[in-house]
Parts: sequence; structure tokens; C-alpha cells
Amino acid sequence: MRRPYFLIPAFLLALMPGPSRAEQQSLDRTAPPHFEAFPVSPWPPDWLYPFRATPIRPERIVYRLKGSVRQVAKVDPVLSKACRRGAFVQRLNWIFRVQSSDDRPYGIGWGSGVNLHDPEKRSTLDKVYLFDRQDTGLCAVWVAPLETLRRYLDPSPAR
Repeated sequence: MRRPYFLIPAFLLALMPGPSRAEQQSLDRTAPPHFEAFPVSPWPPDWLYPFRATPIRPERIVYRLKGSVRQVAKVDPVLSKACRRGAFVQRLNWIFRVQSSDDRPYGIGWGSGVNLHDPEKRSTLDKVYLFDRQDTGLCAVWVAPLETLRRYLDPSPAR
């Protein structure tokens, strides 16, 4: 009766005849396709999108100033800090705009609460608030009296 190979001691297995070294090297092995490299990297890519400024479309600009915003309004440092914290901002960014004579757009919020998020109740009815670079750490709030701003507004829309 023949003994199974797993019961044969290891030193005897070494003496048993088997395929020669030349026969082992002559085996032709092909790599199956699932052992090849991935067609794409398995790691999630590091997306680095190029910076593109939001396009300013003329149909979104509601008002145009006859002069510079510096002639009409002054920067309020307290409101600018609140804007950077998100405590004094436009409800919908750029839904109302004013374009100054140097073609720089500003978002608008009115003291009556139109398009203005003001949970700390810092606004007054006779003021208009112009927002420059909202949603950034450089947010500046320009405050203009409503009557002064009316004199500087150009009735024709910017096209």
C-alpha cells in the first residue's frame, strides 16, 4: 500500500524524484489580465481646479452709479467685521447689484431688510449697504444714506 505524501517525512521528500529544475523553468506562464496594472490609479485624485472668477453678467447688474463709490459711501469697520463673521450679509449674494464708474460691482442690501441678513439688528431704515467681496476674509461694507445714493444712481441699466 502506498503511503500518502503528507505522512512521508520531509527529509525523504527531498530525496524523492520530481520535476527537474530545467523542467520547472520551461513552464510557459502567461499573466492573466486581472494581474496587470490598473488602467487608472485606485487612489482618489487630488483635484486642483484652476481659479475662475464668477462671471459678472450685465443682465444681473440692476443699478449703475454716476461716480465712484467713494463719493457716495464710507466703509464701516464694525459692519465689515460682522460681514466677515457672516452676521451682516446679503441674503442672496449678487441678486441686487450696483456698478460703480470704475466697473466694479457691489452687492446691495437695504436698511429696510430687503436682501439683508442682520440678526444683530445693526441696520437703519435710511441707509443702503453695499457689499464688496462678500464671503471672503476681505469683506467690506460701504454705508450710504439712501437720499445721497438716489442722486448718484443712473436710471439706465448697465448693458
